[in-house]
Amino acid sequence: MADDNTSKIVAWLLEDSNPAVKYRTLTEILGCYADPTKTKEWIFNRLPENWFTANGLDYCYYLTALAECGLTAEIVTEKYVEKAYQYLENSFLYGCSDFMLVRALVKLGYQGEKQVQNILCSINANSLSDGGYLCKNRRYKFKYEPKSCYKANAHALFLLSECYKKAITPDFGSGLIKYFLNRAVVYKSDLSGLVYEGKVGWRIIDAFYPFEPMRIGIQNIAEAFAALGYGSDPRLAKVWEFMENAKDETGKLILSGTLTKPYLPKEKVGTPSKWATFYMLLAEKQRQNFNGIVSEKR
Repeated sequence: MADDNTSKIVAWLLEDSNPAVKYRTLTEILGCYADPTKTKEWIFNRLPENWFTANGLDYCYYLTALAECGLTAEIVTEKYVEKAYQYLENSFLYGCSDFMLVRALVKLGYQGEKQVQNILCSINANSLSDGGYLCKNRRYKFKYEPKSCYKANAHALFLLSECYKKAITPDFGSGLIKYFLNRAVVYKSDLSGLVYEGKVGWRIIDAFYPFEPMRIGIQNIAEAFAALGYGSDPRLAKVWEFMENAKDETGKLILSGTLTKPYLPKEKVGTPSKWATFYMLLAEKQRQNFNGIVSEKR
């Protein structure tokens, strides 16, 4: 990652316009110490007052925003996550937003809390025979075992990668890894086409950010697998190819789609995205440093 073009991209990510990307580039790409104070002020000033009293998906988004900015439990203290604990104890359905919420808690550093550990220990028992997951409220409508949901599985994958970054080795990894690699990650199970096709910005191969329950970006898929040790696996070849195709002539990742009201300050579709480019560089860094961590055996 030391070539001149990459150095120019890193310099762009280190500009002051996005303190969160700057902070995470310093700490995760360059491995330097950085003070999170400006990042904390930047994101807290953009969240609604008393955001931690919000309900449902809004609360999940706000907590994810703080985690994405690289903040930790020292800043995002217990009072901010109490609602998450209540949800984990009473309403966890093993769906996309559920995994998204637990990922935020793990990323913030709450992986040792009882409620989080209980969920991590329960995930494997709720997997389907294909290695994936489906919301309980949908699963129990079937009189037979249905197929799992790709979107829920993608967020479970993101959670799994965060666990491994925190030196946690949950037992739900092998079936999930096998689910994705058997379809070269982004294809239907019979490899007949992309798992999600359609207009640009809605496809699985696009640089979408910030991720949400229904849409995720190719850069986050690549980064998760690279963190799990599969960056150099030949079955990831198409993922790297699609991400390469999403770059502009300078090597930055062009944003293909975003939320109408994203939980992080909005970037313009059709222009280089600092967030997506950061994840691309992080994926490429981890691709070089690892080679196979999680077993596919089930």
